[in-house]
Amino acid sequence: MRHSKTLIALGLAVFLAGGLAHANAPRADIHPVAAAAQAGAGAELNRILRAYREAELKLRPNEAIAHGDERYLDRYDDNLTQTYLSGMRRINEETRTKLAAIDRASLKTQDALSYEIFRWELDDEARELAPGIAERFQLLALSQFDGAQITFPREMQWRADNPWNKAEDYDRGIKRMLEFTHYLDRAILNMREGIKQGVVQPRAIIDRMIAQVQNFTGGDPSANVFMAPVKNMPAAIGGAERQRIEAAYREAVEGQLVPAYQRLLTFFRTEYLPRARANFGLSGIPGGKEMYLYLVKSETTSDLTPDAIHALGRAELQRIEAAMEAVKQEAGFRGTLAQFREFLRDDPQFKFRDSAAMLAEFNRVKTVVDGNLQKLFVSVPKAKLTFRIHDAYVAPDRPAAEYAPGSANGRRPAIVYLNASELASRPAYTSEVLELHEGIPGHHLQIAVAMENRELPRFRRFGQETAFAEGWALYAESLGPELGVFTSPYQKFGALSFDAWRASRLIVDTGIHWLGWTREQAIQFLVDHAGLSRVEASEEADRYVAIPAQALAYKIGQRDISALREQAKAALGGKFDIRRFHEAVLKDGAMPLAILDAKIDRWITAEKNP
Repeated sequence: MRHSKTLIALGLAVFLAGGLAHANAPRADIHPVAAAAQAGAGAELNRILRAYREAELKLRPNEAIAHGDERYLDRYDDNLTQTYLSGMRRINEETRTKLAAIDRASLKTQDALSYEIFRWELDDEARELAPGIAERFQLLALSQFDGAQITFPREMQWRADNPWNKAEDYDRGIKRMLEFTHYLDRAILNMREGIKQGVVQPRAIIDRMIAQVQNFTGGDPSANVFMAPVKNMPAAIGGAERQRIEAAYREAVEGQLVPAYQRLLTFFRTEYLPRARANFGLSGIPGGKEMYLYLVKSETTSDLTPDAIHALGRAELQRIEAAMEAVKQEAGFRGTLAQFREFLRDDPQFKFRDSAAMLAEFNRVKTVVDGNLQKLFVSVPKAKLTFRIHDAYVAPDRPAAEYAPGSANGRRPAIVYLNASELASRPAYTSEVLELHEGIPGHHLQIAVAMENRELPRFRRFGQETAFAEGWALYAESLGPELGVFTSPYQKFGALSFDAWRASRLIVDTGIHWLGWTREQAIQFLVDHAGLSRVEASEEADRYVAIPAQALAYKIGQRDISALREQAKAALGGKFDIRRFHEAVLKDGAMPLAILDAKIDRWITAEKNP
């Protein structure tokens, strides 16, 4: 089942009391009657948000756990059932009705912004839950990118690093593990129904899932990642209680969880793979184009059509490749652009010696950027950022790098996971642009600054509309020269390669899901135009199939933020301050692009007339 960005993927742990007190304090110049109306509307919005959060988390315990709320620790999501859809449709409809009854005009500034963001997200969720759309997503129950068969092991690894303190929490964790086995069995039932309806994954996706599941079906049980949570059990849990928990964990893993993975592996091999669809994109399944149209709007938060996005990608790629020619000449390379890309892919000077060298390089880049950050930003993260190499069992299906936010309570630092699988295919000349995107000032700065702003309601502190978050991270790449990097023509070319990669995504994603491209077409286009190795291009193409339209958000969001910067510079002239502009974009958290545009329009007016 697909999960949308903010309301579903990150949960809605919302309360406005206290956190918005300063941001929404009544102004002295507001008439008492108007102030009372504002307070009443704000309080009602607060009640609606709280009620939605409580109802939603009962259906989505995974989201509660992701944000440290362990009231439902003994449960696992049941989002593959009709009961779940009925419950979410009821919650969504009731909440939209209540929200519509609020007098939007009477809300204070921050409450009004919360209202607009929340209303857009509820409407987006309603489109996802539409009959036919939601049911077909349920039939595509698992994928290699974010399927439960791989996210649950990662949760167990995280749990090993952040152990519980009480024996009863381990008991509840065992119950959660057992519920997860039922989830895998339900996924099999849904995929069997998908076979009947012709709504199945293509072969490449199934092959990747088979390779993943094989990691968890055999070997030494004591070395199994699912046993990791009990290995770091605190010393306070000792004696017979400790032995009981260890035995119960082992019984659950060996007696229930591993057999569930074995059933899934058998299903993949004997039933699902033989019936894999020959086409690659959503357009090749019944109702797939309708699914894709929903996803395009959801991920880009725009009304752009797939055809318009495809054409935009072509135009952007032409512009970027002209800039690449100039950098190629700066580097003194005399061959063609294709030959320069081949040189960068193959020459040993652009390879990492080992994973330790990769870690060292990214820490070097971060140190340089940290030293220049105050030139461009008012607010900088308090949360620490670390780099870590992806675990071997997940690396083959992950991107070159991936950001995982730290915890709101500061216990868990933010992590940028680096992919060292098939290390010879991982270029070193893109290290600077990759750190800018995934680390600082990209995802880490944007996400941490919002999370640390306790004047925001919690759903905005943790909001992650893809077009905003990925658009910001791609925009952040353009700040390299001002942050002390891109001094080498090769790293400059690496930055342009990333820009070309994101432009290529507009072409390839729409090509796959709207125009019927084959997997080989997609891979070859990425090799030719994005400078990716075949290994990376294959990972990318398969990722676009696993999470359709997500790849469109980067360029759409980046172009919007860049356009807002140019608009502000033109309007403000000498009054334009890049630090204040970045603060205006980031301080209120992630939001749909149209809402961001209107907010920055208001900011420009305020800057003109302070």
